[in-house]
Amino acid sequence: MTGVTDVLVVAPHPDDDVIGCGGSIAKHVRDGARVTVVIVIGRERSALDDAVSDAEFAAETETAAKTLGVHRCVRFDEPSRDFTLSRRVHLDLVRVLREVRPQVVYLPHDNDDDVEHRMVHQLTTEALWMAQSEFFQEAGERPMPAPRLVLGYEVWAPLARFQYAEDIGGQIETKVEAMRAYVSQLRHAAWDEGIRGLARYRGAVSAGSGHAEVFQVLSLRSPYPAGGPPADGSPGEGPGGDRD
Repeated sequence: MTGVTDVLVVAPHPDDDVIGCGGSIAKHVRDGARVTVVIVIGRERSALDDAVSDAEFAAETETAAKTLGVHRCVRFDEPSRDFTLSRRVHLDLVRVLREVRPQVVYLPHDNDDDVEHRMVHQLTTEALWMAQSEFFQEAGERPMPAPRLVLGYEVWAPLARFQYAEDIGGQIETKVEAMRAYVSQLRHAAWDEGIRGLARYRGAVSAGSGHAEVFQVLSLRSPYPAGGPPADGSPGEGPGGDRD
């Protein structure tokens, strides 16, 4: 994670980024990186939070992002349960990828129980390939270099197997505080308690103690050699330079 300046997190719904990788987001920010969060699908109302206005819910999202130190939060507001993988939404994400040019990308893991989480996983993996290609110039003419690391996070369904664990002992309270910004979501379930418990369990499993977030490694590239990335903006050497 050394030398990371830009990080992109793709979340299916508001609060998925906090649950899945909120501690890692706060850690990136601590280390000086700019973190951009894309929330693909808009709010799904329920009888438990119907009294909460859209403006109030948007304020919850903003507060959570500020708590983690997120540099920019982009909301696509795609319709829940009517969400489709259209060319338009692919290009919307390609445009953000080419603007941010992240070294690290987070997205839901590929076997989540929630169908919209799996759809956003597919959306992001396809958009990553599109953003690196010479095509789709309507989403920005300059292709992005391949990220150094692409990680799948857990939200609704814990990972059966993981390849990477991040110690978030110093960030767990920030993560819990960000989750508590979603007052309306806590009416559905005690997510603040859930994410603390899961992080404690992951810390015990991966390191024997503490708190951690675990991830599926979807793509891993060698860091740039001394001197930084190639001057021509090409992705450099290492695995995963083509389509993942």
